[in-house]
Parts: sequence; C-alpha cells; structure tokens
Amino acid sequence: MLEWTLIILLSVSILLFILSFFQKDKSKEVERQMENFSITLMQEIYQLKKKIRILEEELLLGPEPVSQNSPQNKLSQDVIQFYEEGYSIEEISDATTLTPMEVERILRPYLNGESGRGSI
Repeated sequence: MLEWTLIILLSVSILLFILSFFQKDKSKEVERQMENFSITLMQEIYQLKKKIRILEEELLLGPEPVSQNSPQNKLSQDVIQFYEEGYSIEEISDATTLTPMEVERILRPYLNGESGRGSI
C-alpha cells in the first residue's frame, strides 16, 4: 500500500510539474505590459519636451537669424531698398509677394528709430 501511495504521489508531482510549463506566467505578462507602457510614456514625454523646446525658441528667442544667401534675406534686402528709394509700404507690398504687415515687420527697425527716409 505504501508503494502505491508513493507511485501516485510521484505521478501527480510529475504531472503538476509538466503542467506548470504550459500555464501562463501572469507576472511576465504584467511585466511586459508595464514595459510597453513605460516605453510609450517615455516617447510621449520626449515628444512633448521637443514641442515645448520649439515653442520656447519661437516665443522667447524670436525668429532665427537669416543666412546671408537665403531667399528670405534677399527679399528683406529688396524691401529695405524699396523703402530707401521712397516707396510706401503698400507699394512695396504690391512689388513683392509680401503683405503690408510683413513689410512693416521687416521695416520695423527702420520705422521706429528713423526720422527721415533713406538714412539707414
């Protein structure tokens, strides 16, 4: 009788051991989900920091300096030249592809501190 009991117990233990390999490990699943959530959260934080940095640069630092060879710099030089020649803001706007507001923005340093035209 004792032999049968040992055989049954040994059989049950082997069966349970084999079943343990097929059973899902819940802690690994939760760990995987937490890892995915963490990665997603880190990506979102990175994107938000990047957007904040861009907004800070635009708002606090103002527009980036324009290189000497860029089309925008050439257009600004043309606007200043038209202004020095005595054209009005509306006339400069008509001659270029800019709106009157953009022309005023380019000429703002010359309009604020200047008493007469042509004295840049």
